[in-house]
Amino acid sequence: MVDNKFCGANCHLCCHERIRYEFTIINRLNKQAMVVGSECIKKFTEGFTETFYDTKGNVVTEKRLTEDKNDYLKRFLNRELDEKIVPKNNNFYNSIVKQIKEDGKLSPLQISYLKGFYNTLNETGQQAFKMVGKVNLKTNKQKQQMKEFNWHELQFVGQFMSSQQRERYNIILK
Repeated sequence: MVDNKFCGANCHLCCHERIRYEFTIINRLNKQAMVVGSECIKKFTEGFTETFYDTKGNVVTEKRLTEDKNDYLKRFLNRELDEKIVPKNNNFYNSIVKQIKEDGKLSPLQISYLKGFYNTLNETGQQAFKMVGKVNLKTNKQKQQMKEFNWHELQFVGQFMSSQQRERYNIILK
């Protein structure tokens, strides 16, 4: 899988233009390569009647494709954190980076402090941050933080909340 942030390729199966996630498949009979998008690759993984392998000889399944994409996004976010926050040598922000890398669960206040960083990320980085970063609302202190936010802060933090959390706090994302 290749994340083509410039979206230059078209899917050879459905002709969808400017596909973001490119998968290359190779016909075993004629050895020709074909670029397909993330939706069309599922046509090859759903209900496999035979086993398909990647270039390293590992079996490819739909679950594996999802895991590969998630792993890619985590690596992308970690690289952005390492390049944009860690060099500043700020213990507070570095502790947040460590927490993101461990399990992604942050207090509402910690997430709110990362708005500037989030705004520097491109679309892939923001997608990665939303996938990895999660709001932790287990303690009374964390719940109180939510009550102290204004509407704009709630809109930002709400992006990282589950739908159940947003419903509990009556947050409707705009």
